[in-house]
Amino acid sequence: MTSAPPPGAGGTLLQAVTVTTLGVLPAFLVGALAVQIRADLGIGPAEMGIAAATLFAVSGICARWLGRLVQRIGAAKGVVASAVLAAIALTGAGLAPSFGVLIAALAVGGLANGLAQPAANLGISRAVSPGRLGLAFGIKQCSIPAAGLIGGLAVPGIALVLGWRYAFALGVVLAVSLALWAGLKAQGTPPSTSGAAAPADRGTPRRGLVLLAIGAGLAAAAATSMGVFLVDSAVESGMSPSAAGFLFAGAALLGLLIRIALGAAMDRYPQRSPYILVANLLTLGVAGYVLLAFGSSTAFVLGALLTYAAGWTWPGLVHFAVVRDNRHGAASATGVLQTGLSLGAAAGPLLFGFLVAATSYRTAWLTAAVVALLAAATFRLGRRVIRASRSAAEAAAPQVAPEYAAPLDTTEAGAATVTPGAAPPRLEPPVLKEYR
Repeated sequence: MTSAPPPGAGGTLLQAVTVTTLGVLPAFLVGALAVQIRADLGIGPAEMGIAAATLFAVSGICARWLGRLVQRIGAAKGVVASAVLAAIALTGAGLAPSFGVLIAALAVGGLANGLAQPAANLGISRAVSPGRLGLAFGIKQCSIPAAGLIGGLAVPGIALVLGWRYAFALGVVLAVSLALWAGLKAQGTPPSTSGAAAPADRGTPRRGLVLLAIGAGLAAAAATSMGVFLVDSAVESGMSPSAAGFLFAGAALLGLLIRIALGAAMDRYPQRSPYILVANLLTLGVAGYVLLAFGSSTAFVLGALLTYAAGWTWPGLVHFAVVRDNRHGAASATGVLQTGLSLGAAAGPLLFGFLVAATSYRTAWLTAAVVALLAAATFRLGRRVIRASRSAAEAAAPQVAPEYAAPLDTTEAGAATVTPGAAPPRLEPPVLKEYR
């Protein structure tokens, strides 16, 4: 049973970066253009938090269903659907005459984002070889800093010259272009399926996957709040809107480069645990939040750069780790992970905005630091649960525990595999210790 060959790795990766950038672009344009939008629509920090939270809440609520949908229809058609919805969302946000219309547009954007991640991950899992998977996800997860970079440059380049609505028009052009390009690739492409003869994936134990989703949600709550409120907070601290926009863009560019470097490092050192690296990065990023809370203008700049460099460079590592163990069920696995990510990204800006309105930015940034620490601890706990589950499965061989037996019913070519009812392969102890 043969199927059409997947699109080239380069084209697939470019589509993945573009669609995931467009999926979050409405929220980050709202954050970067907060000063102009607030003045035009007459809203405050709490309403800005609600607006950003709407997109991510819709994504989180629909993530598992949308992941299963993409698993059935295939990556290419998922990209097309996401790009079309993103174009609708960006058009609605750019034309919004009131806060209510802005919220409705961002709700549509939530559906676009909910489709974007599973489609991108499934496409990468099929087109990229295992030895390049880390780099691929490092590049793909540049989508969020890329959205921040676009948003930051849109302030001095577009909003302060032509008006904030024209920045959304640029996003519409990108979304329509992607929909047309992906639509051509989707013609005649069969839905993604797992061949019956394909070996089972290594899989991720469900309890461990749930803990990873929770940890990612906590981390996203802190990091997304920074993306939405950094410009407004910088202006309140004394920066000009133009300088704040350039800071946002510069921090996003730094985060983008580090995400790529971390992905390449995972390919070079595959025996290292990405979950421990994620926990360490989040812990280091706490210092950035503290600098944002207490720093002068210089310390604020350092805090923004540190928080982006450490506290928001982990998403690619998490996606890489989950997809590495669930190659053929990447969309389904991403749906579970994306539930935590999106709900955290929704709750973070929402609560952050209300906290700023009730207290101050200083209190809100300190709260974000605490949340990031909790996220780091949750990732460490998740790794321990995954290792314990796999050790128990090996000890119980040849009866494989149901929880371990490829819970997502997916495969990874070339990886260690487990087939229900058969003993799992034995890995060398040094590799097993670090890889888990």
